[in-house]
Amino acid sequence: MEMFSVLIPVYNTERYLRECINSVLDQTVSDFEIVLVDDGSKDASGAICDEFASYDKRVRVIHQKNQGPLMARLRAFQEAQGDFVVYMDSDDLWSKELLETVKDVILRYNCDIVSFKWKYMDEAGNFLEGDGFQHSSELIEHSIEQLIARFLTGETENSLCKRVVRKRCVNNSQMELLTQIKDIYLGEDMIQSFIMIKDCKSMVHLDKVFYFYRMNSQSLTHNITIKSAIDIAKARGYLREILEVSGYNQPQYKEMLDKTFLEHYLTDMVGIADYYSVEGLKKTAAEIKRLEIYKNVQKHISGCELSLKRRLLYDLDRREWWRCFWVISKIYRKLVCKEKTVWHK
Repeated sequence: MEMFSVLIPVYNTERYLRECINSVLDQTVSDFEIVLVDDGSKDASGAICDEFASYDKRVRVIHQKNQGPLMARLRAFQEAQGDFVVYMDSDDLWSKELLETVKDVILRYNCDIVSFKWKYMDEAGNFLEGDGFQHSSELIEHSIEQLIARFLTGETENSLCKRVVRKRCVNNSQMELLTQIKDIYLGEDMIQSFIMIKDCKSMVHLDKVFYFYRMNSQSLTHNITIKSAIDIAKARGYLREILEVSGYNQPQYKEMLDKTFLEHYLTDMVGIADYYSVEGLKKTAAEIKRLEIYKNVQKHISGCELSLKRRLLYDLDRREWWRCFWVISKIYRKLVCKEKTVWHK
């Protein structure tokens, strides 16, 4: 059995796929497999996958009808044979030392999770931010509770691609339950991430960039839409259901998630106001307010826990004064929220 299974869902990324796969095959260790799930690609991606599998026995390819990113990721996980799994988007790149560094950390600390930093690049491969390569220290966390708290409060990214996870720690039956989620196309990675980390016992974080995340303009997730806002809200609702039956169903963890839901909901509504009319704002709010998680938030969060700016928005939201919310949002975006929102792929 290989130590690592590298899981890469593939859909219409022929432009970047060779570079992506080669960045894995160029690793300085060889005890890994690559599981490519071609999710019904309409371009040459499937043929490229087959080409790599034909000359490197570490590469396995599964072709399936298009079922969306969640189902492709689950199929890859089901096929994985390694002791540890790590996801990768098919247009991204790895540093060639990633698996060797992670392997050394696992052997040294016997940890269940190793996480690392990533860096954004544009479609041409040019980096979008300042440095970030100089760090090399390791932050050891002996308990997973800190990671769960940071995850629920949004202080750490929910991306599946920035962590290597011991496969036997993942609850297979709960992974299977994800197949029942049919009504969202964004945010499901957040649910899967929680399932993959919640039963682990220890982790090491590498304060160094090993992953290069391509900001693909073709991605569905860089611009906020009514559907994306509703999908993310629904995803947090599903996450709360899983939280209820996990070892983290204590009140403090529920409060963390509820507060995060409300903060993100209000931020997303500001984004909706920036792109849509007052009617679009009302339509989005009406859909989200039907969700059980929104009803829970109404019962347990008064608004005092929020920042002053969000408290104002929350008050307008509860009163359903949408035209006021729309105007205030426009001002808020201009004066306060000048930084660009980055959506997960």
